[in-house]
Amino acid sequence: MNYYETLYIVHPSLEAGRLKDIIMGVEESLKKMGGAPLALELWGKRRLAYFIDKQKYGTYVLLHYNGEGKCTGEFAVELEHNPNILAYLTTCIEKENVMEQSEDLDTQIAGKSREAERRESRSSVTETKVSDSPEASVKESDTKEAAENESDEGKSADDETAP
Repeated sequence: MNYYETLYIVHPSLEAGRLKDIIMGVEESLKKMGGAPLALELWGKRRLAYFIDKQKYGTYVLLHYNGEGKCTGEFAVELEHNPNILAYLTTCIEKENVMEQSEDLDTQIAGKSREAERRESRSSVTETKVSDSPEASVKESDTKEAAENESDEGKSADDETAP
């Protein structure tokens, strides 16, 4: 059995309840075709790089599963015919790269995903580091003085060579 990763983009106008139905429907169709879903991660609503079906945004969903090659072909046809899925991409991955299911779908849809919390904590940590570091102002003044000294040395060397 091979391991696969499918990233698909769901229509942005679907609300939380309907989004869950679409995601569960995709998993059910995968099971019918002989695949076994291993992990699902909801990335949330994001801006698309370009318009797809006249849509500027989409809800990204990452699905890891295992199955045979025949299963992925049938699954691709199913995704292609689903009007709520704007685009998808399936790649074969190594077993070591399969992620573990960390949260249930309801928690992810509610917006309490671990990734969002990490982003918030990272942004607050960097803000604290920038504002609380007195060394930064000292280093900044040292670099300004060094730049002024270099420019003064360059001027005096030019003055000596001029007739």
